[in-house]
Amino acid sequence: MSIAIKKTAGERAFQIFSYIIMGILALTVLLPLLYILQLTFSTSPDPSFRILPQGFTLDHYRYVIENDLIARPFLNSLFVTSCYVVVSMVLTVCFAYPLSRTELVGRKFLNFLVVIPMLFSLGFLPKYLLVKDLGMLDSFSSLIFPGAISTFNLIVLRNFLQTIPDSLIESARLDGCSELRTLWSIVLPLSTAALATVGLFYMVGSWNSYLDVMLYINDPNKHTLQVVLRTLVMENTMDSTAVDTQLVKNVQYTTIIVALIPVMIVYPFLQKYFVKGIMIGSVKG
Repeated sequence: MSIAIKKTAGERAFQIFSYIIMGILALTVLLPLLYILQLTFSTSPDPSFRILPQGFTLDHYRYVIENDLIARPFLNSLFVTSCYVVVSMVLTVCFAYPLSRTELVGRKFLNFLVVIPMLFSLGFLPKYLLVKDLGMLDSFSSLIFPGAISTFNLIVLRNFLQTIPDSLIESARLDGCSELRTLWSIVLPLSTAALATVGLFYMVGSWNSYLDVMLYINDPNKHTLQVVLRTLVMENTMDSTAVDTQLVKNVQYTTIIVALIPVMIVYPFLQKYFVKGIMIGSVKG
């Protein structure tokens, strides 16, 4: 039987104030997205702010698809992001699990080394020279392996793994489980929230990345969606004869919406794990 706790007037006022502030912040994110979305369906070139489209058409989406504007870059992004998430998650788990165990020799020193990249950055030049010396230029491997481990994600996952009771690990070892079997059968099933959170971070970071592509990839056939989107929106390279020049912006916004689709599809499935994973992984340390 639950007991209702009566809130004071100050607590109620603070709650109402919090709702108002959070509502305003939510609107600052939602309204621009709704504005862009309605432009993708609108038949009018009128750029004034509105939520509902003036008229309705799918011509903008049809133009983007039929003219092969983003088909290859979209597939490139899917391939790179999928490979990047798999490689990054495997390496991050294999690094974070030993660091979370107190019996690891030199654990404090290794944790110190992990933090250094968060404090000091040498810029993109050393990374570019490394990629060049490894022969990865103009290949998808340059977008997957050099930045496969994020220090922030590693720390979040390590801190979450530290919350797993040592008694479970010791029991598995007494039953004859190897470290790999313990990791696979005990640790990972208990870390769903943290794994989903870190995986989402990796996915969004890779999907939205364009600087690495511009630095390492010269072949236009290997460009990802974000590079094409940047070129389309900022340099306005679309063929103005193929579509009414007054509706060029609408087509550009359509490309932006298409670029958001994968993240919008994946996030609802991971949302229930997100808050728990990030809170425990960030606070516990």
